[in-house]
Amino acid sequence: MKKINTDSITAPLYNSAGLPVPPALADSLLTDSLAEPVYGLVIENPVVREPAPSPDPNSPGMSIIWLVIVGLFCAVALKFKNNVKYLKAVISDLTDVRVRQNAFDDTVKETSFLVMLNVLWVCACGVLLWQTVMLDVGDVAAGASFSIPDRPAPGIAICVGMMGVYALMLCIAYWVIGFVFTDRERARMWLKGAGASQGLEVMFLLPLAALSLSYEPWVPVLLEIGAAVFILGKIIFIYKGFRIFFTQISSWMLFLYYLCSVEIVPLILTYLATLQLCSVLL
Repeated sequence: MKKINTDSITAPLYNSAGLPVPPALADSLLTDSLAEPVYGLVIENPVVREPAPSPDPNSPGMSIIWLVIVGLFCAVALKFKNNVKYLKAVISDLTDVRVRQNAFDDTVKETSFLVMLNVLWVCACGVLLWQTVMLDVGDVAAGASFSIPDRPAPGIAICVGMMGVYALMLCIAYWVIGFVFTDRERARMWLKGAGASQGLEVMFLLPLAALSLSYEPWVPVLLEIGAAVFILGKIIFIYKGFRIFFTQISSWMLFLYYLCSVEIVPLILTYLATLQLCSVLL
């Protein structure tokens, strides 16, 4: 700052009332008015935001989720014990299009085993669906019009419920389509093929779901593997339906309608509905 020589300023200063300003105050005013401005940067301490607490994997809600999954797995394992024929029957339901002539081939135990596998499939897919929702919302959180808090226990419960609705609606759709376009026996065969596809998928999806809950950094890779397993199961099941229903050239058009209206659209609607429910209920 330059030193201001106020001795050369002899003209008196007056205030708004016309009275002279005291010399000491006049010197101070002149010094402040003639001083050159000083420019610079002011550095302040940044505001440190504490990260949101991560969900506790040992919370009561997650304990219930683990208890349900482990309980269903143990029930299926006990049912499968020393009964390899059940697994062979499930594989046959997925790949075979031959009408069974022996009524004893389709036993009550085989059907109950298949139902238990499908219930376990709903739970495993619900866990993977929740991980998918959190991964997608986390990627677009800055521009999203809604947010979903990371509450895994109720979130997984919602996703499991949505997958249950999805599986039930598919079962009804398969049954109706089978009765409309073929006979009762082939409709039953096609419906059991859908259950067999999901039952075999769960043998891979259940470990992936358990790992996704235990090792968070692995989630993207586990979801890619799960999607590949799901798509492969769908392809095998769709191929079986193609062998059952494809009887003439015009069946191509009906087959395309089936792919869009039954296999693709319900899956997209289920995912969108899950996003909305999680954003509203959580």
